[in-house]
Amino acid sequence: MGAIRRFFARLGPGFLLAAAAIGASHLVMSPQAGALYGPALLWLVLASHVLKYPAFECGPRYAAATGESLLAGYARIPGPRGWALWITLGGTVLQGIGVLAGVTIISGAVLRVHTGALSVAAWSLIVLGLVVALLVVGRYRWMDRLNKGMMLFLAATTLVAFVAAAPPPEDYAALVVPRLPAGSIALVAAMLGWMPTGIDVSIWHSMWTLEKLDLLRIPAGSSGARERLRTALLDMRLGYGLSLVTGTMFLLIGATYLAGRGTELRGADFALVLAGVYERSLGRWMYHAFLATASFAMFSTAYTVMDGFSRAFEGSLAQLRRLRAERDGATCAERAAGCGPAYWAFLAVSALIAAACITVFPQPVAMVTFVATGTLVITPAIYGFNVWCVTHRIADPALRPPRPVVWLGWAGVAFMAGVAALAVVATVH
Repeated sequence: MGAIRRFFARLGPGFLLAAAAIGASHLVMSPQAGALYGPALLWLVLASHVLKYPAFECGPRYAAATGESLLAGYARIPGPRGWALWITLGGTVLQGIGVLAGVTIISGAVLRVHTGALSVAAWSLIVLGLVVALLVVGRYRWMDRLNKGMMLFLAATTLVAFVAAAPPPEDYAALVVPRLPAGSIALVAAMLGWMPTGIDVSIWHSMWTLEKLDLLRIPAGSSGARERLRTALLDMRLGYGLSLVTGTMFLLIGATYLAGRGTELRGADFALVLAGVYERSLGRWMYHAFLATASFAMFSTAYTVMDGFSRAFEGSLAQLRRLRAERDGATCAERAAGCGPAYWAFLAVSALIAAACITVFPQPVAMVTFVATGTLVITPAIYGFNVWCVTHRIADPALRPPRPVVWLGWAGVAFMAGVAALAVVATVH
């Protein structure tokens, strides 16, 4: 028991990655894809996880190998001074508010169904207030502790519901046989943008990794760097695998239980439909258990999103200040924790604007789909920055990613650029 406790104590950022993933893309888009198109889009879940894997591995790998966040690597990308940081900063500002509003509305919708009281907008505003309060009080330690249990419980209950009425074996062929059903292009673009989650999370992951490794007090030096890397990659892969498995199960649950009911997953009552699936499979007790766990899952997503975008905003500004100081012949150390005045300013402003969006646009699935599609536009750039950093800024070749992972990374960049162009064309027409 002690060994298990110590093992889980070393984990953390990977489960925050899973918390950011097992939210809107899994609870909303995966069941909707299954309900609308059966198992036909199952390949998207696997393809998005495989093609995005190098981008998400870059965060913990770079942090463990260099002792700095990916943003510090972005500052060294060749070209005009700080250009990659400005792109990242712009994307952070544009996405931060919309993504926060989207995931908070989803959380509010789940709580509305669970309690039967208040409105979706009211619950969403309550969630926003609680998230801000917890970030002020607890920060990383509370995120680390809360998410592990919630993510594991949600995955376990989903597995039980899935096994209770497992789809026929022929459905699994859709994992490796790409097909685009008529009318699915908008949902496909949204799923690729946010499945498992936005590429921006890799930046946050590098910052969470630094904070977690500081807590673990792993010694410096060559052997320490290798131990940090092993710990960080194991943690990341467990969280990433959890995201892949639950995303697959949610889509097949939608295909098995909700065929022909895809339109019911487009409104605020989507949580009621999903809870009914669990109730029919496992009994009335699971109706409330699922809604409670889904509430925690979406709350943790809102928690990580608000912290992550605020960290990225503060970290980008810090790196731009560092570049300016170097130009002027001065020095400016990186603030790895990302908790300066800019962090709190962005957190406050984004929360206020998200609250305004929630009150005037209380349609959770529509907002999430719109924001997820917009995420695609910046995805290829962030992906490319990540791959460049781990191949050019890690001094020890043993700590760099294997060559096949690098090749897969550049293939992922090209693929995401094509998908982004397709999404823009589909939106215009």
